[in-house]
Amino acid sequence: MSTAMLRSPLRYTVDLQHLQTVCALNYGRLRRLLPDLAHEQYRFHWDTPGEAPAVMEIAVLERSVYTDTLRICQTTSRLPWCPRLDMEVRIYHDAELAEVLRFQSARRIPARNRYPNPAMHARDEKTQVNEFLAECIDHCLREGYVDVMPGDWPDGWPAVVSSGL
Repeated sequence: MSTAMLRSPLRYTVDLQHLQTVCALNYGRLRRLLPDLAHEQYRFHWDTPGEAPAVMEIAVLERSVYTDTLRICQTTSRLPWCPRLDMEVRIYHDAELAEVLRFQSARRIPARNRYPNPAMHARDEKTQVNEFLAECIDHCLREGYVDVMPGDWPDGWPAVVSSGL
């Protein structure tokens, strides 16, 4: 029997070009959301009629010449698409990429997983969590209001991050 016949036709291979594109687009999104990363912590909230606002917090955990590491949290149960969120994101300024390092309780996110696996991660878990980061950032850009006093805003920041601005 040939080795080609022994390989599974359903074997997953990482689409590296797609993953890098998602990370590059996330870098651009984060640069729009946090133009100069001047503060150590950011809070975005959005209102729903009759309910308390949902809050997403972004904290700068680490700064270096070429990278920054952020923690993104959302602990309210008001967002049906994300009842609880805890992730770390590394921003590579030299490569202009932003990549999820940690998502929820998973400290390391492999680009490819055997399936099934004990943690029940998808075969393309790394791509999926980076795509989810894109959705979170887009939501903040579209719907979020930043909790920073007007005198503390970086240059060019509007009071409303969304509203088509």
